[in-house]
Formats: sequence, structure tokens, C-alpha cells
Amino acid sequence: MNPLDECGNKNPIRESHAFHFPTAVPTSTSTSRIPPISGLNPALTFDRFVVGQSNRETYEAAIGISNQTRNVELPLIIYGGVGLGKTHLLHAIGNQFCEQYFDQKVYCISAEKFLDNYFRLIANPQKSHKLRQQYHNIDLLLIDDIHLLARHERIQEEFVCLISHLNRQKQQLVCTCDRPPQFLEDFLSTLNLPKGDLITEIRPPEFELRISILKQKLEERNWGPVPLKVLRYLAKHLTKHIRQLEGTLNRLMAEARLGSNLDLQVARRVIEGSESESSISNTIPLEAIQEVVARYFHITLSDLCSRKRARRFALPRQIGMYLARQLTSLSLKKIGIGFGHSHHSTVVRSCQRIEYLLKADLVLNQSIEALKAELTHSL
Repeated sequence: MNPLDECGNKNPIRESHAFHFPTAVPTSTSTSRIPPISGLNPALTFDRFVVGQSNRETYEAAIGISNQTRNVELPLIIYGGVGLGKTHLLHAIGNQFCEQYFDQKVYCISAEKFLDNYFRLIANPQKSHKLRQQYHNIDLLLIDDIHLLARHERIQEEFVCLISHLNRQKQQLVCTCDRPPQFLEDFLSTLNLPKGDLITEIRPPEFELRISILKQKLEERNWGPVPLKVLRYLAKHLTKHIRQLEGTLNRLMAEARLGSNLDLQVARRVIEGSESESSISNTIPLEAIQEVVARYFHITLSDLCSRKRARRFALPRQIGMYLARQLTSLSLKKIGIGFGHSHHSTVVRSCQRIEYLLKADLVLNQSIEALKAELTHSL
């Protein structure tokens, strides 16, 4: 069985235009019809979202917004644990909305970027009107991870003013978060509506949904059939979230590329290997991670460990730091020094960036799992 050959994904990691990852997933959404300012990932569509009991209610609410059959005066907040599909649904809403209402403006932004915008607003009050107008003129605003606003009271106030304006103008807002947003309780209570109309929860996938997700991921990657007993074994032991399923499946596929058969023995080894990564962290030297990453992205070690800011060097460097954080017990400072950066904050920002990209980028997920498999295969 062979995976998809290398091809140009419609939306590879935005920082990586200078090179391609080994695999990509076709998308049924026409990227030519998505406005360039939308910030949407065109690969995250409703037809790629697997529906089950645990997410059906949220899925139907998302469909209602994208088709404007839901009351557009109301914000919708999607909450749930890490890796359950919140970001996927957020982008799917935007993609579907763009397809049906191309004359309307859609903007999808992370709370991290939202914070950055408003920090710059505070630093330069003269530009505040222009920034507010950018948000006020949007028909559908999508914000990911608004729980990150919880520690910034001034920006919370700004955010409440924004959604109040959108609500008055009958513009739509959809947000995701890892927990119900307590700082919005007062605002939401003024709407005098049942909480279920405003906040919807995605729960961890049930057993049958986990099997369906695994089957769909295999189909997207154009792999041949995998024994059902292997899929059932994975679904039985991987119960936390979809990202765990996808990550383990990527690792299994990476093992197959290295010559292993896709059977229960390999599946068991992959799961046990994921669970015991911390116990083998001391056996992987930083130099080995750097060599594997540099070879994978066809750059030199000196470029990987330099301060060059070009995208074809910066993203592999961030991935290398992320893997070093995951697979070694080195301190942040030592990892930073190893990659040519003296301050540990560089490593922190790199890891945060990769963790954010992993939520929505299938190609990056596959690449990191392939790197992990190569690094841990001989241990």
C-alpha cells in the first residue's frame, strides 16, 4: 500500500511556500471562490467532518449558520476539549458561507492574532478607529480559542464591545474555546435566550465515530484497506480526541513506509511507543533531531540552526524545536542554544506556533509523525 504521492496542496502551511511536504489531501472546496482576506483553510470543509452522536448538535448548529438558516443575530460559541474538531467546524462554516454568499465578507482569525492586533491598538491609539472598522465591516467573524482572552480584562471589554456591535448590525460571530467563556456570561445573559442557543459543546468521539474517523482519514490519504481488527484496536485504545487518532494513524502509516506490515502487532507497538515517548526521551540526542529535520526539508544543518528568517528555514527550525521539546528532556534554554538562539522564549514561541498549526493542518501532522517515527524507529 502506498500513500499519496507528493502534490501541491491547496493550502499548505502558510509559512512554507518555498517547499512542499511529502503528502497532501485533496479538497472539494473551490479555493478560487474564497476571498483572499478570509483567513480560511479551504481543506477544512463540512464534507470532511465525520458526524456522530457526540458532535451532531454542534454540526447542525454550524450548518445553520453557514446557510443563514439560524438566527443571525446570535453569536455561537463552540466549546470542548483539545482536538475534537472545533477548529475544523469553524473553518467549515466560513468555507460554506463563502460558497453561498460570495458578496459578503468573512474573516477567520485566531485569538492569538486578535490579541496581537489589540495590543498594537493599545500601543498606537491613533490607529484604533481603523482597526475597529475592519472588524465592524465583516458579515461573518470567526475567532478560534477565545479562552486565551480570559487573562486580559481590557481586551475582554474590547471584545464585548465588538460582539455587541456585530449583534446590533445583525452580523454573525462564531467562536471556539476549550471551556465555557465565563467572561462573557454577563453579555450572554442580556440576550434572554436559552444557553443552548448560544453555547454548544463537542464531546469526545464515541467508539463507532472513532472507527468512522479512522476510515475517512485512510480514504483521504488514498491508502488501501486496513484490517478492521486493527482499526477497532486503535479505536478501543485511543479515546481522548480526534487529534490523538490522527496522530497515531500518521505514525502507523510512517511505520508502513519503513517496511512494517499494518497488523495488530505494529498497531500495538505504535500505541505503546506513543505512551512511552517520555521514557525514551533521554535516548534521542538533539543532534539526531536536527539531522533528520534538515534532511527531511532538504536544507543544511547550518541553515537550520541559523537566524535566517526565510520561510523555508524558519518553519523547519520551529518544527525541530518542537520535536526537541517533545522527544528530549533538555531545558528550553539548551534547546534554544542548540538551534542558534540564546533565549528560551524563542523555543516557547516556536512550540506554540507548531501546536496551533497542528490543529488544522493535516500535512504538517503527517510530516511531524513521519519525523517522530524515523527518530524512534530504532529505539
